[in-house]
Amino acid sequence: MKNYKIQGNKLISEAEKILDGSNLSYDAEQDVYRDVFSGKQNNAYPYTMEGIPNFAYDFLKTYLYGLNTGAIVNKRLKIISFVGVASAINPIATAPQISGYNEDGLAVVENRFVIADMMFDGSRYQVTVFLIATDSGRYVISIKYYMSVLGVEQSATKITELIDYLTDESLRNSMYKNKIINISFDSEGKPELKQIDNKLFQEETMDKVFIPDTVRAELIKFHKCVENYDELGCGLRYMLCGEPGTGKTKSLRTLINMCYGKATVIMIESTTRFRQIFEIARVLSPAIICFDDLDLLVGIRERMYEKDTLGDFLQQLDGFEKNNVFLLCTTNDKELIDKAASRPGRFDLVLDFGKINKDNYIEIIKSNCSDEAILNLFDKELLEDLRKKKVTGAFIVNLIKQLDIQHKIEPACDLKEYLNNIMEISYRGFYEQYKDEQTKIEFGFSNNGYGK
Repeated sequence: MKNYKIQGNKLISEAEKILDGSNLSYDAEQDVYRDVFSGKQNNAYPYTMEGIPNFAYDFLKTYLYGLNTGAIVNKRLKIISFVGVASAINPIATAPQISGYNEDGLAVVENRFVIADMMFDGSRYQVTVFLIATDSGRYVISIKYYMSVLGVEQSATKITELIDYLTDESLRNSMYKNKIINISFDSEGKPELKQIDNKLFQEETMDKVFIPDTVRAELIKFHKCVENYDELGCGLRYMLCGEPGTGKTKSLRTLINMCYGKATVIMIESTTRFRQIFEIARVLSPAIICFDDLDLLVGIRERMYEKDTLGDFLQQLDGFEKNNVFLLCTTNDKELIDKAASRPGRFDLVLDFGKINKDNYIEIIKSNCSDEAILNLFDKELLEDLRKKKVTGAFIVNLIKQLDIQHKIEPACDLKEYLNNIMEISYRGFYEQYKDEQTKIEFGFSNNGYGK
């Protein structure tokens, strides 16, 4: 994958200072590596060495070994031989050292240095995957990961293409496929992938999301498009808009739960590395990229500190492989998203999340409370008051939480009196600025101030 970068400057433990049980220092190991792999062109055949990210290092070793054993089949690739190397100071070929198997049943190769003699599109190459570690005398300063490719016949000229192809295929066959992952970037802009436990989303179901039926129907359509991706061959890009507490994030989490196992879900909290994110999503297709609070990343160009960020985002929306990546974004105010980013064509639909219907109040209350003393407080008078105030579902949930806490820490408390007090405090704090607004529930795209 051409957009990946190496993972360097990663501190490791004192226990890892010795490679393969050797007493040789990392500096000496590094000298051996550099003597063998200097990066110079071979006089007879093409040769190159490129950095790879840290997560690709292990995936590549597992993938190559899977090809060797037949656990993975790829028509473009054929392994002739696959060996490990004992260590840099003892560079003898050994049988691959297997430490176990991942959840997909593929072997995990422990050798820090592996060599594969292989055919790619009918030509023969030698592929080496290895690491170079440097230290300061006492502690490891950095570990960098590499793949080198040598063409061993005149027709073996697809050196760079083979590196990109192997990196992509190893990720595509990795444990991240059809899982939930978070992508972040270190200070050098290098991607770091972390798998997120799907148990965090298992309680999120559509029957617990209180939103207009028209919006619910579109979210269900999104799920069906993911579920039938192989047949439909297209993705959807939705922007979810609305005030805090109207159900945007809960809807997003519900879709993540519904789509688990059918697509790779990529959760992004804060980043401007759009090109790398979309490239990883392309490899792990079908993939859903989730941006919560997109306006914090891609605002209106006149107000943005880093204006290139918007350009990078627009380039990915227009330039990545068509209909390949699903997109779910949220924002509290679509007017904060630049018109060029939110126009039709770049997003398939903008869904406005308004205040919930008063008929949903009882459903929310019963689904979030089992204490009869609290449930009895929500009589017709209170429900009508909530309706007039046009509160969100999140407001009601918080109200129940406050009542529940007060009832537990002070059982003798007059809950009715406490409810009146907490209602006044909460409403003033959360809704004073919104009390005169009329929120509509509708489909639409942002005009960002262009016409009223």
